[in-house]
Amino acid sequence: MSLRAWARRLWPAPWSLLGLIAGAVMLATGGAVRRQQGALEFHGGLLARAPLPMDAITLGHVILGRSGELLDTWRSHEQVHVRQYERWGPFLVPAYLAESIWQWLCGRRAYLDNRFERQARGL
Repeated sequence: MSLRAWARRLWPAPWSLLGLIAGAVMLATGGAVRRQQGALEFHGGLLARAPLPMDAITLGHVILGRSGELLDTWRSHEQVHVRQYERWGPFLVPAYLAESIWQWLCGRRAYLDNRFERQARGL
């Protein structure tokens, strides 16, 4: 693995670690894991039963989803977020939240008008 590839892995590592911890909880509660396109995808378990408003979420190089089928549906979208973590590293989540707040303050939709989400939707 090249130095550049290592850097892409290490730069978002704090968020990947958080994702691995959440994934371990999912596994311990009946979930499963698979490797897809350079990311670990955890699905099922506790997240499948949690009352959350999303089907999947990305934390670094870890994608957490309600089910394997939903991860198949959302994979390309979530992979854009993986690339965003590689670019922004530990600053992605603060930047994402700041962008959502900015959109809301401007009278727009905090999630749908967020530039990180628009990029993931290909807009």
